[in-house]
Amino acid sequence: MKQRDLVISIFALASLAGCDVAPPPATSTAPPPAQRDSVGTSDRGLKQKQAEFLNRIRAADPQQTTIDRALLNEQNELGLILDRRVEMDKISDLMRTMLSQMAKEFPGQDLTVFAYAPSEPPRKIGTAHLNARTRDMTYTPER
Repeated sequence: MKQRDLVISIFALASLAGCDVAPPPATSTAPPPAQRDSVGTSDRGLKQKQAEFLNRIRAADPQQTTIDRALLNEQNELGLILDRRVEMDKISDLMRTMLSQMAKEFPGQDLTVFAYAPSEPPRKIGTAHLNARTRDMTYTPER
């Protein structure tokens, strides 16, 4: 992938959206009736925000030139399976861009983004983290 194309993809992803929302966790007991409505409503609200965020990632990269697949789990951690044409030295910039966009969508939360190679099964190639309190972003490549 040309550097110019990657930069364009990163900027397009700055307007963000995605692919799949992980299924809701199985629960063994239902919350008490008084809590059931508020838990269900906030759970639906988070899932809706996650779905909208992932849809913006998808719309920003419709040909999947940068991201093959994106998932958000119940802990609001984003997993990205990157296209094999993405250069390794560009991944940290992409991860920081994703964390910045996630911070706008999910303010006040510690955030984590995992990058994976498009192998079977996907192999983790790096982890980015945003500390909500300090606003520090870190990226750690896998060894």
